[in-house]
Amino acid sequence: AEVRNYQAGDEVRHMEWRVTARTGRPHVKIYQEERERPVVILADFNPSMIFGTRVAFKSVVAARLAALLAWTAIKEGDRVGGIFFSAKEHNEFTPRGRDSGVLPLLASLCHYTNQSHEDRTAKPRLLSDVLTRIRRVVRPGSIVVLISDFYSMDIECEKQLSRLRGHNDVLAYHIQDQIEVIPPKPQQYAITDGQQEIILDTGLSSVRTAYEDYFQQRMSELQECFKRLQIQYVQVNAETPLPQLVRQTFPRRKRG
Repeated sequence: AEVRNYQAGDEVRHMEWRVTARTGRPHVKIYQEERERPVVILADFNPSMIFGTRVAFKSVVAARLAALLAWTAIKEGDRVGGIFFSAKEHNEFTPRGRDSGVLPLLASLCHYTNQSHEDRTAKPRLLSDVLTRIRRVVRPGSIVVLISDFYSMDIECEKQLSRLRGHNDVLAYHIQDQIEVIPPKPQQYAITDGQQEIILDTGLSSVRTAYEDYFQQRMSELQECFKRLQIQYVQVNAETPLPQLVRQTFPRRKRG
């Protein structure tokens, strides 16, 4: 029989006394329902995600990816839950199996992709705050999926991710717009956040160089951070074939 470390709330009648005596630490038996891997999807819908220049907003890409991952987890026989958040709210879903796990997630994803444009001006919620919360509610041995553009990362994030990674499998999907990877053709562009407007002149070589350097440095820092943490890092944009991406990146069960 499979066993795991005792956790607060476990029933004494499920104790595995031989393993407890051998290791000196309390262990309990794992029953079939516990062998389902909990999959928790953390999806970021902060103001920076309400942006897109081709095909779809980043928030829509994130929602589509989250939905595909949720259905894939259920198909694999796992339970799926999530934490979705924006600048103004967040919702938590305890991992469940079958349709009862997926359908509430889908309804919430629809809600977040229908945020009003006024929400773009709200102060973003820090990713580290959400990671602190997820560490308290995720059971050890879970698969934790991060879907974000990671603009709300701060210095505390790496510490929180390291602790999360210590007891769980973690995947990071970096949602990008194409304009964040390749600067637009030389021209003057009016850019607004809903309150202020500036002119970006990519015809100036100094502007193009600064633009490219900023996004390249940011991408390199993210890649290095996740590499240090041994977290799988995947870049996604609106033109990425999501079904193929999920097949290639979502951890599959080993079949006996």
